[in-house]
Amino acid sequence: MTNKTQMAKSLILLFYCSTYFGPGLTVATEAKILSGEDVFDLAYAKAPVISPDGQWVLYQRVEADETTDKFTSTFIIHNLATSTTHELAARKGYQGMPAWSPDSKYFALAYKRGEQTGIAILFAGGKRIKQTLDTDTFPSHLSWNPGGTKLVYSAFVNTPQQRLVPVREEAERGQWAPSVIEIQRPIYRRDGQGYLKHGYAQIFCHDLITAQTRQLTKEPYTHTGPFVWQDDLTILFTGTLIPDWEYSPRRSQLHSLDVNAEKPSPKQLTDFNGPLSSPAISPNGEYVALTGYADDGSSYQQSDIYLYNLKTTDLNCLTQEFDRSVNSLKWTTPYEIHFQYDDHGVGHIATIQPADRRVTTICKNVGGISIGRPYQGGTFSVSSQGAIAYPESSLNSPPEISVMKNSERTIISDCSASFIASHQVGKVERFTYKSSFDGKPIDGWVVFPPNYDPKNSAKKYPLILEIHGGPFANYGSRFAMEPQLYAARGYLVVYTNPRGSTSYGEEFAQLINKDYPQQGDFEDLMSAVDHSIKHYSADENRLYVTGGSGGGILTAWLVCKTDRFRAAVSQKPVINWETLAYTSDGYINFTKYWFDGPPTKTPDEYRRRSPLSYVDKVTTPTMLMTGEEDWRTPITEAEQFYQGLQLHQVDTMLVRVPKSSHSIAARPSRIWMKLDYITGWFEKYQ
Repeated sequence: MTNKTQMAKSLILLFYCSTYFGPGLTVATEAKILSGEDVFDLAYAKAPVISPDGQWVLYQRVEADETTDKFTSTFIIHNLATSTTHELAARKGYQGMPAWSPDSKYFALAYKRGEQTGIAILFAGGKRIKQTLDTDTFPSHLSWNPGGTKLVYSAFVNTPQQRLVPVREEAERGQWAPSVIEIQRPIYRRDGQGYLKHGYAQIFCHDLITAQTRQLTKEPYTHTGPFVWQDDLTILFTGTLIPDWEYSPRRSQLHSLDVNAEKPSPKQLTDFNGPLSSPAISPNGEYVALTGYADDGSSYQQSDIYLYNLKTTDLNCLTQEFDRSVNSLKWTTPYEIHFQYDDHGVGHIATIQPADRRVTTICKNVGGISIGRPYQGGTFSVSSQGAIAYPESSLNSPPEISVMKNSERTIISDCSASFIASHQVGKVERFTYKSSFDGKPIDGWVVFPPNYDPKNSAKKYPLILEIHGGPFANYGSRFAMEPQLYAARGYLVVYTNPRGSTSYGEEFAQLINKDYPQQGDFEDLMSAVDHSIKHYSADENRLYVTGGSGGGILTAWLVCKTDRFRAAVSQKPVINWETLAYTSDGYINFTKYWFDGPPTKTPDEYRRRSPLSYVDKVTTPTMLMTGEEDWRTPITEAEQFYQGLQLHQVDTMLVRVPKSSHSIAARPSRIWMKLDYITGWFEKYQ
């Protein structure tokens, strides 16, 4: 029985057993103030995929499982005609994104059961399996051809390593010491994946009529999808299929591939100075919509919608006048494309007419599946008739699945109902303030503690400034567990979208282009603190700051510049850009787009923007926290600041998180752990 089911039944039993005390006398069950253990009561919905005919919606219910300390996903299929649901058996090991057959009679879904991987094809109701296909490794990006007779997908294929020194048989048998590991590739490890195996994701095609599977590609490139069909025999996809592709992170192009060719070979269709991705083909087969941008070397650039004409090979931008980054392209008719964008920290779905480039927004409050912190996340799905399924975000509850049809919105899931019914969720208020740096308006949000009294101006509350990472990302009007837990412990929690944040247009994001962190970051954030002191009774003598990744470097940056904070916790930070350039899994991108070359070319620029250069100025007690398997901002970054603070005899603590990548909160107990350590450190300096 799941945690959610247990809680729901307990609540029902409690209601009937304890709320009725005779005629006219009832007592309502009081919701509890949030605490760390409540992370295991979390549940929400994500990843809806609507069938082409608009009758079915497949989505995932995500729950925190205390027995495994994981967020587990269960697939739910909802019949929109009857409003009934069916849960796919968890023991089947279904994972990834499902793919509907063109006639909506079936859907394909990847599975992993122990070491066994494959694809299951289920009837639309999800209660019966039509057939299964075993695969050697886990399949991704499943896609049906228009005729419903073929499935393409990508899967990892091991390739032998060309070693300098052969492996000794005695070492392989365990008789001798293990063989050494040879590393020669530019990209040899990834955060969350660790050290990479030798091989590449290749494209496969399964013929449902002949039951035969072919590996279509064998080149030494990664083919990750997604894949769309131009016709029954030709697929389209984007990728960087050029020599030295690892040194060209912004050069993915559109390709085609004949799946029936004797020796299939990808054909490059575009030659664009920038990355193209997320291909979506028009219903009439004439155009391919893609996201991308012309690379100008900036740290961040917004993605636009490009339209590729398969007959003339023309490639034109449709959203030059639309100053927001776009993603998740879906066609409904040959004359309309649906897409997703963020505006001022709120997710939206809109349509664009390629003929006149007219944009119409039709849904808002889209996304919010990050759960731990109020990032965006999430995508939508659309039927052939224009019905839209999407995760709907809220300030007061985790996301649920909504369906918009003929301008009418219906919520079809209730995954978070028991959590909301049994817990007090802190009130969240959005505000706007002006930066002391240049007067620019900045959006912020404040989470109030349970005992907050806006009428009692004499009572003061400790404040936590929580800074988002990225830095090219945004916080927004979405439920988030970590700020809620801090507030439940009595803190005002403030988070903002300082310069560099997305969803405010390219100019605002590029204010930190190759100049991050900077004085503007500092003043944007400190202005939020001053606003909170003035308007929310924040205690100016009990100010605290924390943040992760980009928020981690800004936390360190702030304590290098001011002593106003009583204590700080810098999570998975960048402390020294020079060392990060030589240790991070993103080193090629950082040195090419965040700086004008490697540290040997512009050493002063790297040092100017590194908190380590100012560690002697710090007086604020500062904790450092990083995962031991973090390859995005390796733990050596935190260690440098820790030792620098020790050399200057500043109160500090280093928290090493075992078996954790950059995503420290990927496991429920880690959210609880963060709460205890961060508030414990702050309470030490009340």
